[in-house]
Amino acid sequence: MELVDTGIVGLNEMLGGGIPKGHTVVVLGGYGTGKTTMALHFANRGLELGEKVLYLSLEERKESILRASKQYGMNLDNENFILMSPGILDFLERLKNKENIKSDIQDIMPSRLIVDSVSIILMAAESESEMRSVLLNLSDSLKDLNVTTYFLAESKVESPYSSRDGFSEFVGDGVISLQNRYDDEKGTTTSIIRILKMRLMNHDRKAHPYLISERGMEVLSRSDVYF
Repeated sequence: MELVDTGIVGLNEMLGGGIPKGHTVVVLGGYGTGKTTMALHFANRGLELGEKVLYLSLEERKESILRASKQYGMNLDNENFILMSPGILDFLERLKNKENIKSDIQDIMPSRLIVDSVSIILMAAESESEMRSVLLNLSDSLKDLNVTTYFLAESKVESPYSSRDGFSEFVGDGVISLQNRYDDEKGTTTSIIRILKMRLMNHDRKAHPYLISERGMEVLSRSDVYF
């Protein structure tokens, strides 16, 4: 089985080597947890390996994505990096027809794809059935084309292991949770990562701390978090 390098050493260790090629992985977390940073590592590593990467930015401005990558010492100025900001309603309309979205992706044929974020797309859907339909159309198209994908999704405040839309985690082959734990008495914040599921992999099931610095995200896979 071919494994895809996430670009984060500690995360690869937690996964048991990487992500199975063609998997869709939901990166779940609240604001400020580092979902986009994790996605940038994924994109940057693909470019380093000579792969084509498609980044669909539905929330962040293109300039802010590129600025963040430069701050982390990444070079996304590469002909294999395609950064697009489609209109949410237009994109949602394309997702209603599986063949349309499959054709759109096939025209580019990336090895890696990032959707930032699926939460914004699903908020624009008119019903729960439409939410399910468009998400399945996108996920199935990516599986058919064997594209390894990150879906960035907002978590519920009251239930951080669940997505705000309630569907994303069931569509993904894998779910990785990012959380910030606050200790008001000590005035400290601990960022923790946990792999909730990853099909076909005997992955680490413990929570581990991670840091975000000028080098990006560092997962401390040999340190445990105690609650």
